Amino acid sequence: MLIRRVKKIIIFKKGHIVCLLITLFTLFPLTLINAATLTDEVTDVPVDKTWTVKFNFPVVESSITPSSIYVMNSKQEKQNVTVSAKDNIVTVHAPATGYEPGQAYTLHITANVLGQIGEEIKALKQPVVKPFSTTEGYIVVNIKKDGTYSPVENYQTYDEANASLQENQGIMLNDKYIKIPSGFVATNKQAVTVLYKQATFTSQYEYTGVSIDTELIYADATANYVKVKAFGQDMYVKHEDVTLIPTVTAKGQSYYVANEQGLWHYIYHHNQGKYNTAYLVGKKPDFLNEGVKYYSTDGINFVDANSKVAGESYNYFQYVSLRIPTSYSAVELDAYIDRELAAKERTAYAKYANATTKSPLKGLGATLKTIEKEHRINALFLLSFAIHESDYGMSCHAQNNNNLFGLNIPDSNDQCSTNGNTSSDKYFASIEENITALVNRLNTNYLDPLNMADYRYNGVALGNKMVGMNVRYASDPYWGAKISGHMYRIDKALGNKDYQKYDVGFTAVSDVSIRKEPVIQNGVNNNRAYQYKLDWTIKRLDKMPVTLSNTPSEAAGWLRVISELPEDGRDLYTVTENVLIVPTH
Repeated sequence: MLIRRVKKIIIFKKGHIVCLLITLFTLFPLTLINAATLTDEVTDVPVDKTWTVKFNFPVVESSITPSSIYVMNSKQEKQNVTVSAKDNIVTVHAPATGYEPGQAYTLHITANVLGQIGEEIKALKQPVVKPFSTTEGYIVVNIKKDGTYSPVENYQTYDEANASLQENQGIMLNDKYIKIPSGFVATNKQAVTVLYKQATFTSQYEYTGVSIDTELIYADATANYVKVKAFGQDMYVKHEDVTLIPTVTAKGQSYYVANEQGLWHYIYHHNQGKYNTAYLVGKKPDFLNEGVKYYSTDGINFVDANSKVAGESYNYFQYVSLRIPTSYSAVELDAYIDRELAAKERTAYAKYANATTKSPLKGLGATLKTIEKEHRINALFLLSFAIHESDYGMSCHAQNNNNLFGLNIPDSNDQCSTNGNTSSDKYFASIEENITALVNRLNTNYLDPLNMADYRYNGVALGNKMVGMNVRYASDPYWGAKISGHMYRIDKALGNKDYQKYDVGFTAVSDVSIRKEPVIQNGVNNNRAYQYKLDWTIKRLDKMPVTLSNTPSEAAGWLRVISELPEDGRDLYTVTENVLIVPTH
């Protein structure tokens, strides 16, 4: 009885190396299993591609010659490749000058290749021909005002292309921009695109993630990364995760407009080619003129259409501490909820039918005020949070899963069944259970400075994608601004009791200590409540939101600040120069 050993053929890529695992029979002449797989064409192969052919038995090195393994171009001309063999690996290196861009080639592995199988020498039963075509290479193009481009020159390397760049030119690879003079960067179709603090793209530099088709501002690019201006700092993204849009080809751009109602943000999605419905951010900064378009990468620093600086201001509800209590009672919060649900019910939208009776927000005021008192989480924030995530309690998850806050609902799995799924972690037995889960998560992971090592802690404020809850709670980069907009709207409707009630600042240096008393005794730190310090971190602990107490410090050179601690609401202290007080709107 004949016995043979069979392994599947695997084709895989790593960098510019493609490996072909070739199965050899033990008692028959050397042959291939699933040879058709090996003959499939590979496209967009780099011009400096190295092929690695892996046999499952040692190769007779003397059988590896320019006649047994070689590469041909479309004119049937042999290429000046270098072939080497060691054990069961044969490596085919590209010509010293590289393959020609945009050309078709074939890798030939002939039956003259021999293998050492025990004491016997075996040959391939049939030859292999692997077709491949090279990338067009790096193409320098002129970018035209009408959105089109015209090729200027092809280059085999990025460095050569980059060295030749002139004004208003870009570099393309495989029909995609990889460098542009200026413009925008749109994240692609994966649920979350990771933004890194360094261009090394390792886990230690993963700063945050943003949702599909998010607009970022282009800063620079190399063959390996794209540098963007995002939320007040420099970030890096992978080429394969984004699309570069030159300024002259962009069909739109996100912008802000102020009117008598407040500041509105219009978000443009470059891949979709459309604007979202504007959302209310908050009160308009005094330096913005009504009806004029302004632009900002962080919602703090604004410029006009001519890039002239308009001013700097922080959205109050977006950066004030979430530990301060709201001025409004449970009765006032419930009255607002009732009015809004009635208004929603009067609209023509079917999703708001019977909102006044079906929404779990109804009568929630007392619960929110209890949480505020017992767990030091602002009730106005919690209500705004629920309104935003559950669409006033009328979303599928709110109605069927008792889930008001989007808990355990990632972007990649936000499906909802109208029947409810009690075994799903999206489901909660009651609204009270859902709120309890939220409070535990916030006070344990997101809002506790004593747990600063948790990747989710980035300061006790809504914030954006640089600091605050928004860094890690939501992939929507404007999640914090949208919830603060609800807080502003509710506060305005109820009498403006909360707006700008406190001064807001940010740490001005690293390693800021927040102390129980306004004193440092002989350098001893035993009165430190917490410190914005963490070794080997990329968090912006040098720019953490701090809310000042309305009770002035009794000690000169010290500021009295609102405590971030979940259970201790007594005011704390820090040295005056540790905090920069900022203007708010």
